[in-house]
Formats: sequence, C-alpha cells, structure tokens
Amino acid sequence: MYKSLLVEKNGPVWRVVLNRPEVKNAHDMNMFKEIVAAFDEVENDPDCRCAVLTGSGDFFCAGQDLRFTRTADAQAVDAYGRWNVAARQRIQRNFKPVVAAMNGPAIGGGVYLATACDLVVAVDTAFLQLGEIKAGNHSGGAFVYTIGRARALEMALLGRRVPAPQAEAWGLINRSVPASGFHDAVKDYTDALLELPPLALRYTKSAANILLDMGGFSTHMEAGAPMQRYLGLTPDGREAKIAFKEKRKPRFTGAYPKASDPE
Repeated sequence: MYKSLLVEKNGPVWRVVLNRPEVKNAHDMNMFKEIVAAFDEVENDPDCRCAVLTGSGDFFCAGQDLRFTRTADAQAVDAYGRWNVAARQRIQRNFKPVVAAMNGPAIGGGVYLATACDLVVAVDTAFLQLGEIKAGNHSGGAFVYTIGRARALEMALLGRRVPAPQAEAWGLINRSVPASGFHDAVKDYTDALLELPPLALRYTKSAANILLDMGGFSTHMEAGAPMQRYLGLTPDGREAKIAFKEKRKPRFTGAYPKASDPE
C-alpha cells in the first residue's frame, strides 16, 4: 500500500518508518500523502494505542527532495505545500500519542515532522537543522512557541546545525541519548503511554492544541506555506536548486520574480 513508508503494526505500538533511504528519507508530495493516510490508520484502528515515527537507515529525514521541487511547476509546488502542512497537522492532531524516534539527523521539513510528534527522542549523534534559508526560502518561526524568539531565529536565520544534546537543553526535544540506549528510551515512553487512559491522552493533546491555536500556531503554518511557495519560485529559490545540483555555492541577488509576458 505504501511506497515511501513502512507501517509496522506490532501490537498496540505501531511504527511508521520514513522509508526512502536512498535519498536520506527526503520527502516529496507522495510521502506527505502517505503520512496522512498512515496516521489516519493510526487514529482509526482501535488496536493501535500509540505510534512511533522514525526513519530507515541512519537518517531521520533530510527534508525536501530537491529532485521534485527543482522541476515542479507552480501548481505542483502549491500542492506540495498544502500536503506538507496536512502531514504535520495529521500527526500533531492525531487522537493517539506519537513518539518521534530520531535515529539520525533531521533537516528542514524533517525537523517539523519530528517536532509535530508529542515526544521526541534523538540519538545523541543526530542534529536538527533548518536549512531553508540557505536555499533562498524560509523556515517560519514556529519554534518561538517552544524555544523562544532568540533561539528560534538563530535556527531560522543562520541555518546552522543544532546537535541533539543542545536541542534537549533548549527544550526543542525531550531526550538525547547514546545509541546504546536509544531503543530503550523510546520504549520507556511508549510503555508509559500504554499504561495511561486513552481518552485522557487524547484530550490532553486536544487541550494543548487549543492553546497553540489561541496563540496562532495553525494560522502561522497556513500563512507560512504560501510564503515558501513564493520564495521557491523567486530567482534566488531557483538558483539555490541549480547550485545544489551543480555542487557549487549559490549566487543570491535578492531579485524579485519577473512578471509573465502577456500571451
């Protein structure tokens, strides 16, 4: 059923695995659609009590698959942005608790997928990086809600790596653990969740989402997506993708997109 994911239904704890190791689990529109479908299953199957989101290989998620976005037209970019938001919302607003098992680095949209989960455990060799700024785009400011304005802007404006231990110290993730204790740390959370009342877990998540909505979190995501689509179509956005393909440093100009010639 799934081409970009593995969905392992082993008892009450399901594992949803981002399964494109050949591109470090980078996401395209199909992966976002499958994430929505998989977490529909998670929510609707009474045998599932909680889910773990992780990646195959040694990467959690490398973010946007530039093979898709480099050649996508405006309509495809628009659809990609809408499915991106839908996937994150489907995780965050799922009735069932979701644990992110960051088995490796999370970059760009991979950071947002991990932090859409309710609890985040990362192997201590992993890092989180909002690299959109280096691609002529923006990563938004959603982490103002979790790590504050200064650190959120440091991540978004500079695009630097944040090692997992530092991310834990900032409060961006819950735990950073050595590889030898990684699976036990994830299991510690899932075991604890299985002992708790499902409806209380559901409405605890709902209460937290209500407060985020009151603060404008969902509005921010909806407003930020068109900005990303616009920036992706600017000369700098196109130049970043070409430079990546040609393995060279991009030459940014700050030029605005040119109006299309009338037919």
